[in-house]
Amino acid sequence: MKLIMKFSLLLFLFIFIACEENNEIILNSDSNNSSEIVDQNDKKIEEEMRLEKEEEMRLEKEEEMRLEKELVEFLKNYTVPGIDDLKDLSWPREVEAMNGIITIDDKPERILTISTGHDEMIFGFANLNNIVGVTMFSQSPGGNIYELTKDMPTISSEIETIIAQNPDIVFADPYANVNLMQSLSDLGITVVQTQLNNTSEGRVNDILFAAYILDELESAKILIDAINEQIEYIEFIKSNIGDTDLDKNVLSVTYYDAYWAAGAGSTEGSIIELAGYNNIASEKGVVSNNMVTKESLIDMSPDIIVIPQSIEWGGQDFFDNLFLDDSFSSIPAILNEKVFMVDTSHFTTLSHFNILGSIDLIDLIAPNFLDDVERPVLKACYQCFK
Repeated sequence: MKLIMKFSLLLFLFIFIACEENNEIILNSDSNNSSEIVDQNDKKIEEEMRLEKEEEMRLEKEEEMRLEKELVEFLKNYTVPGIDDLKDLSWPREVEAMNGIITIDDKPERILTISTGHDEMIFGFANLNNIVGVTMFSQSPGGNIYELTKDMPTISSEIETIIAQNPDIVFADPYANVNLMQSLSDLGITVVQTQLNNTSEGRVNDILFAAYILDELESAKILIDAINEQIEYIEFIKSNIGDTDLDKNVLSVTYYDAYWAAGAGSTEGSIIELAGYNNIASEKGVVSNNMVTKESLIDMSPDIIVIPQSIEWGGQDFFDNLFLDDSFSSIPAILNEKVFMVDTSHFTTLSHFNILGSIDLIDLIAPNFLDDVERPVLKACYQCFK
C-alpha cells in the first residue's frame, strides 16, 4: 500500500513537472512569436516610411522640374537689355550695366544698395536674410518697405557704412557718386549701376536684370505676375470708366524754390498716363520734372491737380496757397476743388510701387468704379525672410 502511494506521488510530481515545462515552452513560444510579430511590424513601418520618403522626394523633384520648365517658358517672353541669354543660368554670369561689363562669379549672399528704388525692387523678390543694409529713405515711416527695413543697418553715401557690412555686391542708380562706386570697385566689391525705368516694360526688365544677377528669377516671376495683376486691374477699371470720363487733364506739380511740373518721361507723368488720363504738362512741352512759371501753370488749365509733396516738405502749405492765390481761381481744378495731395511713396519712388499711384489716382478721380471690384494685393516682399 505504501509502495502504491509512493508510486502515485512520484507520478503526480512527474506529471506536475511535465506540465510546468510544457507551460514554459508555450510561454517561450508565445514570446518568440510576439517578438517576431513586433519585428515584422517594425520592418513594415520602416518600409512604409522609406517608400513615403521616396515618394516625397519624387514629388519634390517633379515639382522642381515643373517650376524650372515653367520658368524657362516664362523667360522666353523677355529680352532684357544687358543680358545675352536670360535662360543661361550657369556661373559665372556676365551682364552689361551702366558702369560697364560686370562678371558675377557666384550667387551673391550679402547684398545692399545705395538707392531707394533698388531697395524696394529687390525687397520684392529677394531672400531678405541676404540683404545686409538699406538706404535711410527706405527706413522712413510710411514708406513702402519701412516695416521690413526699420531694424536693418543704414547705408549712406559714406563709404565706411558700406564697407562695414562686407557686401558681395552693391546696386547703384544713375545718380550714384562716381568716385564712391570706383572706390568700392577698387576694394574688390562688385558694383552694378542700373537704370530705374518708370514704364511697365522697363520696370519688369529692371526686376529681371537684378534677379538674374542675384539668382532669384523664380521669385522675380512671382513679383512680375503680381505686377501684371495690378496692371490688368487698372485696365479693367479704365474700360468700365470709359474714354469720356478718362478725358481729363491732370497736372502733377510741387512747389519748393519754384513750381515743378512732371512732364514727359517723368515718374509722375507715367503714373498719370497708366491711369488713362492726359498728362497736361507733357502735352504743353514739359520734359521730365522741370520748373515752370506761374503763367505756364495757369495756361495748362488742368482739370485735376495732384501734389506729390509731403506735409513735412511744404505740401500742405502749397495746397493751401493754390486756393488762397486769386490768380489761380480760373483753373478748373481750383474751381471744382479737384486738388489732391497724394502718397509720395507711390508717386515719387522709382519702383514698381508707382503702379499703386495709378490706382490711387483713379480712386481720387472716379472712386465709385473701385467699390465693387476686388483689388489685387501687391506685397512688399514675396520671399521675405526665407
